[in-house]
Amino acid sequence: MFSHILIGVDGSKESFRALNYAISIAKQFNGTVDVMYSIPPRVYAELAEREVKIEESSGNVRFISMLQQEENHIRDLVQEIGSKEELDIGFHTRVGDPVEAMIEYVTTFEIELIVVGSSGKGMADRLILGSVSTGIVHKSPVPVLVTKPEA
Repeated sequence: MFSHILIGVDGSKESFRALNYAISIAKQFNGTVDVMYSIPPRVYAELAEREVKIEESSGNVRFISMLQQEENHIRDLVQEIGSKEELDIGFHTRVGDPVEAMIEYVTTFEIELIVVGSSGKGMADRLILGSVSTGIVHKSPVPVLVTKPEA
């Protein structure tokens, strides 16, 4: 039924709640989970050139972009959750509109369910700020499960 699930993760607690929910569904249906981390172009342009200093345990010092540091952090959290749950989780990064990136992935890789978190913003906030979860619901060719914030 839901053997291939896609989750949008952006580092927020809502997105990680969606990931945990998707894992429970995948385990119930013996399915697989892929995570999509989408970087909007304006964020990419702003952070890709900014570097942070990384001091390794060996004493070596290297520099990576702030964006790469954030992506690495989110990927590590996702893999840690997958390891605890004994589930391999695919991690995919795209630069572009998160809604378009997820819809393209769904149609290319035969996804059967999308799970996204919602921040619980009202209609006025969505009109001004936009909403990835709303965009996914309107454009997805597959069922979408939107997790709600904790009360």
